[in-house]
Amino acid sequence: MTPERTASRSLPLTTAALLLLLPLSGCLTGVPTPSEALRVMTFNIRWASPDDGANRWEYRAEWVASIIDTTGAHVIGLQEVTHGQLIDIMARQTRFIHVGVGRDDGLQGGEYAPVLIDTTRFHLVSWDTQWLSSRPDSVGSVGWDAALPRIATRVVLEGKASGDTLRVINTHFDHRGEQARLESARMIAEWAAAGDVALGDFNFEPETEPWQAITSRGLIDAGESPTFPEDEAGTYRSFDPRSDTSVRIDYVFHTLDWRTTRYEVLDPVRNDAYPSDHLPVLVDLNPRGDA
Repeated sequence: MTPERTASRSLPLTTAALLLLLPLSGCLTGVPTPSEALRVMTFNIRWASPDDGANRWEYRAEWVASIIDTTGAHVIGLQEVTHGQLIDIMARQTRFIHVGVGRDDGLQGGEYAPVLIDTTRFHLVSWDTQWLSSRPDSVGSVGWDAALPRIATRVVLEGKASGDTLRVINTHFDHRGEQARLESARMIAEWAAAGDVALGDFNFEPETEPWQAITSRGLIDAGESPTFPEDEAGTYRSFDPRSDTSVRIDYVFHTLDWRTTRYEVLDPVRNDAYPSDHLPVLVDLNPRGDA
Protein backbone atom coordinates (compact mmCIF):
# COMPACT_ATOMS: atom_id res chain seq x y z
CA MET A 1 0.00 0.00 0.00
CA THR A 2 1.39 3.42 -0.91
CA PRO A 3 0.64 6.54 1.13
CA GLU A 4 -1.47 8.01 -1.67
CA ARG A 5 -3.75 4.96 -1.68
CA THR A 6 -4.66 5.63 1.92
CA ALA A 7 -6.43 8.79 0.77
CA SER A 8 -9.84 7.20 0.38
CA ARG A 9 -13.21 7.80 1.94
CA SER A 10 -12.99 4.43 3.64
CA LEU A 11 -11.54 4.35 7.13
CA PRO A 12 -8.14 2.69 7.63
CA LEU A 13 -8.99 -0.27 9.84
CA THR A 14 -5.73 -2.02 10.62
CA THR A 15 -2.59 -1.15 12.48
CA ALA A 16 -0.64 -2.73 9.64
CA ALA A 17 -2.09 -0.16 7.27
CA LEU A 18 -0.79 2.61 9.50
CA LEU A 19 2.69 1.12 9.66
CA LEU A 20 2.98 1.17 5.88
CA LEU A 21 2.55 4.93 5.70
CA LEU A 22 5.52 7.23 5.33
CA PRO A 23 6.96 8.15 8.73
CA LEU A 24 5.78 11.62 9.54
CA SER A 25 8.92 12.63 11.35
CA GLY A 26 10.94 12.23 8.17
CA CYS A 27 8.81 14.80 6.40
CA LEU A 28 9.16 17.70 8.84
CA THR A 29 12.51 19.23 7.93
CA GLY A 30 13.94 21.21 5.05
CA VAL A 31 10.55 22.32 3.75
CA PRO A 32 10.29 25.59 1.76
CA THR A 33 8.07 28.38 3.02
CA PRO A 34 4.47 28.31 1.79
CA SER A 35 3.32 30.14 -1.33
CA GLU A 36 -0.50 29.80 -1.15
CA ALA A 37 -3.08 31.19 1.25
CA LEU A 38 -4.75 28.61 3.48
CA ARG A 39 -8.07 28.32 5.31
CA VAL A 40 -8.32 25.94 8.28
CA MET A 41 -11.01 25.15 10.82
CA THR A 42 -11.20 23.37 14.16
CA PHE A 43 -14.54 22.10 15.44
CA ASN A 44 -15.38 19.95 18.46
CA ILE A 45 -18.70 18.49 17.29
CA ARG A 46 -19.70 16.92 20.66
CA TRP A 47 -19.82 13.13 20.80
CA ALA A 48 -23.09 11.33 20.14
CA SER A 49 -24.33 11.20 23.72
CA PRO A 50 -27.77 9.62 24.13
CA ASP A 51 -28.38 12.00 27.04
CA ASP A 52 -28.30 15.22 25.02
CA GLY A 53 -32.06 15.48 24.56
CA ALA A 54 -32.96 17.97 21.83
CA ASN A 55 -29.23 18.25 21.04
CA ARG A 56 -28.76 14.54 20.28
CA TRP A 57 -26.62 13.78 17.25
CA GLU A 58 -29.51 12.67 15.05
CA TYR A 59 -30.90 16.20 15.22
CA ARG A 60 -27.51 17.82 14.52
CA ALA A 61 -25.83 15.56 11.98
CA GLU A 62 -26.99 17.26 8.79
CA TRP A 63 -26.35 20.72 10.24
CA VAL A 64 -22.81 19.90 11.36
CA ALA A 65 -22.02 18.32 7.99
CA SER A 66 -23.35 21.40 6.21
CA ILE A 67 -21.14 23.72 8.26
CA ILE A 68 -18.12 21.59 7.39
CA ASP A 69 -18.99 21.66 3.70
CA THR A 70 -19.76 25.36 3.33
CA THR A 71 -16.96 27.15 5.20
CA GLY A 72 -14.50 26.86 2.34
CA ALA A 73 -11.82 25.42 4.64
CA HIS A 74 -9.04 23.43 2.99
CA VAL A 75 -8.15 21.46 6.13
CA ILE A 76 -10.44 20.77 9.09
CA GLY A 77 -9.67 19.23 12.45
CA LEU A 78 -12.63 17.71 14.28
CA GLN A 79 -12.78 16.44 17.85
CA GLU A 80 -15.03 14.09 19.87
CA VAL A 81 -16.01 12.24 16.71
CA THR A 82 -17.31 8.70 17.14
CA HIS A 83 -17.16 6.19 14.31
CA GLY A 84 -20.85 6.55 13.52
CA GLN A 85 -20.61 10.34 13.46
CA LEU A 86 -17.66 10.17 11.10
CA ILE A 87 -19.64 7.98 8.73
CA ASP A 88 -22.56 10.41 8.87
CA ILE A 89 -20.34 13.40 8.14
CA MET A 90 -18.36 11.86 5.31
CA ALA A 91 -21.50 10.55 3.60
CA ARG A 92 -22.48 14.20 3.12
CA GLN A 93 -19.10 15.41 1.77
CA THR A 94 -17.91 15.52 -1.82
CA ARG A 95 -14.51 17.22 -1.73
CA PHE A 96 -13.05 15.90 1.53
CA ILE A 97 -11.23 12.75 2.52
CA HIS A 98 -10.39 11.99 6.13
CA VAL A 99 -7.69 10.30 8.18
CA GLY A 100 -7.72 9.26 11.81
CA VAL A 101 -8.43 6.43 14.22
CA GLY A 102 -10.35 5.87 17.43
CA ARG A 103 -8.35 6.67 20.54
CA ASP A 104 -9.29 3.52 22.47
CA ASP A 105 -8.00 0.85 20.11
CA GLY A 106 -6.34 2.62 17.17
CA LEU A 107 -9.18 1.41 14.96
CA GLN A 108 -12.82 2.37 15.44
CA GLY A 109 -13.14 2.40 19.23
CA GLY A 110 -13.56 5.65 21.10
CA GLU A 111 -13.40 9.21 19.86
CA TYR A 112 -11.45 10.20 16.77
CA ALA A 113 -9.56 13.45 16.16
CA PRO A 114 -9.86 13.20 12.38
CA VAL A 115 -8.36 15.55 9.82
CA LEU A 116 -10.51 16.34 6.80
CA ILE A 117 -8.58 17.26 3.65
CA ASP A 118 -9.86 19.13 0.60
CA THR A 119 -8.89 16.89 -2.32
CA THR A 120 -9.22 19.74 -4.82
CA ARG A 121 -6.31 21.44 -3.05
CA PHE A 122 -4.08 18.72 -1.57
CA HIS A 123 -2.59 15.29 -2.04
CA LEU A 124 -2.18 13.24 1.14
CA VAL A 125 1.49 12.33 1.60
CA SER A 126 1.46 10.62 5.00
CA TRP A 127 -0.22 10.59 8.39
CA ASP A 128 -0.12 8.96 11.78
CA THR A 129 -1.75 9.04 15.21
CA GLN A 130 0.16 9.57 18.43
CA TRP A 131 -1.15 9.09 21.96
CA LEU A 132 -0.56 11.98 24.35
CA SER A 133 1.34 10.02 26.95
CA SER A 134 4.87 9.06 27.85
CA ARG A 135 4.37 6.18 25.39
CA PRO A 136 2.97 7.97 22.31
CA ASP A 137 3.20 4.87 20.11
CA SER A 138 1.26 2.75 22.62
CA VAL A 139 -2.33 2.45 21.41
CA GLY A 140 -4.84 3.47 24.07
CA SER A 141 -2.23 4.71 26.53
CA VAL A 142 -3.33 7.29 29.11
CA GLY A 143 -0.89 10.07 29.94
CA TRP A 144 0.01 11.36 33.41
CA ASP A 145 -3.13 12.42 35.32
CA ALA A 146 -5.48 12.33 32.31
CA ALA A 147 -8.92 10.82 32.73
CA LEU A 148 -8.97 9.29 29.25
CA PRO A 149 -6.70 8.37 26.34
CA ARG A 150 -5.90 11.46 24.27
CA ILE A 151 -4.50 11.61 20.75
CA ALA A 152 -3.01 13.80 18.06
CA THR A 153 -3.50 13.12 14.35
CA ARG A 154 -0.56 14.35 12.27
CA VAL A 155 -0.70 14.76 8.51
CA VAL A 156 1.65 15.80 5.73
CA LEU A 157 0.03 17.22 2.61
CA GLU A 158 1.23 18.44 -0.77
CA GLY A 159 -0.42 21.25 -2.68
CA LYS A 160 -1.68 20.02 -6.03
CA ALA A 161 -0.98 23.30 -7.80
CA SER A 162 1.93 24.68 -5.79
CA GLY A 163 3.75 21.56 -4.66
CA ASP A 164 3.98 23.15 -1.18
CA THR A 165 4.28 20.82 1.78
CA LEU A 166 1.81 21.48 4.59
CA ARG A 167 1.97 19.77 7.98
CA VAL A 168 -1.04 19.82 10.29
CA ILE A 169 -1.64 18.44 13.79
CA ASN A 170 -5.17 17.99 15.17
CA THR A 171 -5.61 17.16 18.84
CA HIS A 172 -7.94 17.06 21.85
CA PHE A 173 -6.37 17.52 25.29
CA ASP A 174 -7.69 16.03 28.51
CA HIS A 175 -10.40 17.94 30.37
CA ARG A 176 -9.26 17.00 33.90
CA GLY A 177 -5.53 16.35 34.09
CA GLU A 178 -3.54 19.54 34.59
CA GLN A 179 -0.21 17.76 34.27
CA ALA A 180 -1.50 15.90 31.23
CA ARG A 181 -2.39 19.18 29.51
CA LEU A 182 1.04 20.64 30.22
CA GLU A 183 2.93 17.55 29.03
CA SER A 184 0.66 17.26 26.00
CA ALA A 185 1.35 20.91 25.17
CA ARG A 186 5.07 20.24 25.29
CA MET A 187 4.64 17.31 22.92
CA ILE A 188 2.56 19.34 20.47
CA ALA A 189 5.01 22.24 20.65
CA GLU A 190 7.91 19.95 19.79
CA TRP A 191 6.10 18.42 16.83
CA ALA A 192 4.56 21.65 15.57
CA ALA A 193 7.75 23.71 15.79
CA ALA A 194 8.87 21.81 12.69
CA GLY A 195 5.45 22.00 11.08
CA ASP A 196 2.91 24.58 10.03
CA VAL A 197 -0.40 24.38 11.91
CA ALA A 198 -1.60 22.79 15.16
CA LEU A 199 -5.29 23.01 15.94
CA GLY A 200 -7.93 21.43 18.14
CA ASP A 201 -9.67 21.49 21.50
CA PHE A 202 -6.83 22.12 23.94
CA ASN A 203 -8.98 22.45 27.07
CA PHE A 204 -6.92 25.34 28.41
CA GLU A 205 -7.40 29.08 28.38
CA PRO A 206 -4.99 31.72 27.04
CA GLU A 207 -1.93 32.68 29.10
CA THR A 208 -2.02 29.46 31.14
CA GLU A 209 1.09 27.33 31.51
CA PRO A 210 0.19 24.87 28.68
CA TRP A 211 -0.61 27.82 26.37
CA GLN A 212 2.78 29.31 27.20
CA ALA A 213 4.48 25.97 26.58
CA ILE A 214 3.24 26.14 22.99
CA THR A 215 3.66 29.85 22.27
CA SER A 216 7.12 29.99 23.84
CA ARG A 217 8.32 27.69 21.06
CA GLY A 218 7.61 30.33 18.43
CA LEU A 219 4.08 29.21 17.60
CA ILE A 220 1.47 31.94 17.20
CA ASP A 221 -2.05 31.78 18.60
CA ALA A 222 -4.26 32.94 15.72
CA GLY A 223 -6.84 34.10 18.24
CA GLU A 224 -4.41 36.74 19.48
CA SER A 225 -4.92 38.68 16.26
CA PRO A 226 -5.41 42.36 17.18
CA THR A 227 -8.30 42.62 14.72
CA PHE A 228 -10.44 40.15 16.69
CA PRO A 229 -12.50 41.48 19.62
CA GLU A 230 -11.41 39.62 22.76
CA ASP A 231 -14.88 39.76 24.31
CA GLU A 232 -16.25 37.63 21.46
CA ALA A 233 -13.56 34.98 21.64
CA GLY A 234 -15.35 32.24 23.61
CA THR A 235 -15.45 28.85 21.91
CA TYR A 236 -17.12 26.67 24.56
CA ARG A 237 -20.80 27.65 24.86
CA SER A 238 -22.74 24.57 26.11
CA PHE A 239 -25.16 24.50 23.12
CA ASP A 240 -26.91 27.61 24.49
CA PRO A 241 -26.50 31.03 22.83
CA ARG A 242 -27.89 32.64 25.99
CA SER A 243 -25.44 30.93 28.32
CA ASP A 244 -22.97 32.99 30.33
CA THR A 245 -20.44 30.19 29.82
CA SER A 246 -17.93 31.42 27.25
CA VAL A 247 -14.29 30.38 27.42
CA ARG A 248 -11.68 30.13 24.68
CA ILE A 249 -10.28 26.59 24.70
CA ASP A 250 -10.25 25.80 20.95
CA TYR A 251 -7.23 27.06 19.02
CA VAL A 252 -5.33 27.36 15.79
CA PHE A 253 -1.58 27.77 16.30
CA HIS A 254 0.76 28.41 13.40
CA THR A 255 4.45 28.95 12.73
CA LEU A 256 6.11 32.23 11.76
CA ASP A 257 5.81 31.23 8.11
CA TRP A 258 2.18 32.36 8.28
CA ARG A 259 0.21 35.42 9.33
CA THR A 260 -3.45 35.45 10.35
CA THR A 261 -5.67 37.46 8.00
CA ARG A 262 -9.00 36.23 9.39
CA TYR A 263 -9.98 34.75 12.73
CA GLU A 264 -13.64 34.01 13.31
CA VAL A 265 -15.56 32.05 15.91
CA LEU A 266 -18.62 30.98 13.95
CA ASP A 267 -21.92 31.16 15.82
CA PRO A 268 -24.64 29.44 13.79
CA VAL A 269 -27.95 29.23 15.66
CA ARG A 270 -31.11 27.19 14.99
CA ASN A 271 -34.06 26.91 17.32
CA ASP A 272 -32.15 28.80 20.02
CA ALA A 273 -29.29 26.30 20.01
CA TYR A 274 -25.79 25.89 18.63
CA PRO A 275 -24.83 22.81 16.57
CA SER A 276 -22.42 21.68 19.32
CA ASP A 277 -21.33 22.67 22.81
CA HIS A 278 -18.23 24.15 21.13
CA LEU A 279 -18.20 26.68 18.31
CA PRO A 280 -16.15 26.17 15.14
CA VAL A 281 -13.08 28.38 14.73
CA LEU A 282 -12.24 29.46 11.16
CA VAL A 283 -8.84 30.94 10.33
CA ASP A 284 -7.36 32.31 7.11
CA LEU A 285 -3.57 32.24 6.86
CA ASN A 286 -1.37 33.91 4.28
CA PRO A 287 2.31 33.23 3.70
CA ARG A 288 4.13 35.83 5.78
CA GLY A 289 6.04 37.17 2.78
CA ASP A 290 2.83 38.15 1.01
CA ALA A 291 1.70 41.75 1.14
